[in-house]
Amino acid sequence: MDNEYSGAEKRQFRRARVSLTVVYRANEPLSVRMLTADKEIQATMVDLSEGGMAILTNYSVPESTVLAMRFTLFKVNKEEVSFYGPVSITGEVRYSTMIDKDFYRVGICFTEIDERDRREIADFVKMASNMPKTEK
Repeated sequence: MDNEYSGAEKRQFRRARVSLTVVYRANEPLSVRMLTADKEIQATMVDLSEGGMAILTNYSVPESTVLAMRFTLFKVNKEEVSFYGPVSITGEVRYSTMIDKDFYRVGICFTEIDERDRREIADFVKMASNMPKTEK
């Protein structure tokens, strides 16, 4: 059996780099709910796909924590901007990495998502992937 890394992409869905506000609340386990005082926490979504997202947050969120999340998507067509949402999704934390003192990158896999929301996310990711890159 060959266990060498082949370099192939293992992700099932295309991801888009974004900078969107997301609000989350820890559902399980109870210890994490208590740590966050069972409140909604605002974070920044930094990438998004049909299957999950990554966020930046000030809380260390342990792997396997179940999160309820809400966010709004937007679409730009010519000179018109439209909004979709709020999108409400449940997901499970796959990793949580400290990237700076009291600042974490958290990877989340969606576990409960409405089919219409999934289609809107897929359209958004496709649109975001096709937008021209701006120079800084």
